[in-house]
Amino acid sequence: MGPTTYTLCQKAFLGPAMWIAGLCAFPPLFSGEPIVLNAPGTSVTKIFHAPVEKSYPLAVTFTFPSVEARLKDQIVGDRYSDRCQGEIRYEEIPEIQRKGLGRPIPFRVVIRKVADRAVVLDHTFVSLCVNSHGETEKTRTIGWVPLAIGDYVAEVTNIEGQSGLSDVSAKLSLYGDQGK
Repeated sequence: MGPTTYTLCQKAFLGPAMWIAGLCAFPPLFSGEPIVLNAPGTSVTKIFHAPVEKSYPLAVTFTFPSVEARLKDQIVGDRYSDRCQGEIRYEEIPEIQRKGLGRPIPFRVVIRKVADRAVVLDHTFVSLCVNSHGETEKTRTIGWVPLAIGDYVAEVTNIEGQSGLSDVSAKLSLYGDQGK
């Protein structure tokens, strides 16, 4: 999808029709990049292209060995909360409202332009709350990455080792989202 198509997908009348026709599908900028979470300092580096200027959601998907393991998990969490949007610190959430949110998992995200290696983002995000789940998977948003059109290299680093996730695989994706 290019900037013109993306703009048309945002229009009130034309956008829904384009979306229904499948013209507003926006593939991930990268997807399924494995990262080790049980050891601190592990990182993933990935080159990608941003086709339109917007904020892109960076997410981590956890795959559990079974449905039962996903259901029993308390580390990743089992519910979503509006309190997980933005830069809210876990400690600021009242203790009674923390149940089911999972453990805060910090990631350092550095995005550079490919051409000159200039840093466009260097931020530590703290992932909290499940956004979605499947049979054996749970997905969390790490943070939103604002980008202009261009070629970039992302380096995502797991800051703290996460005990209790040795049988769980984790993969990073930078989603394009839907055009609408």
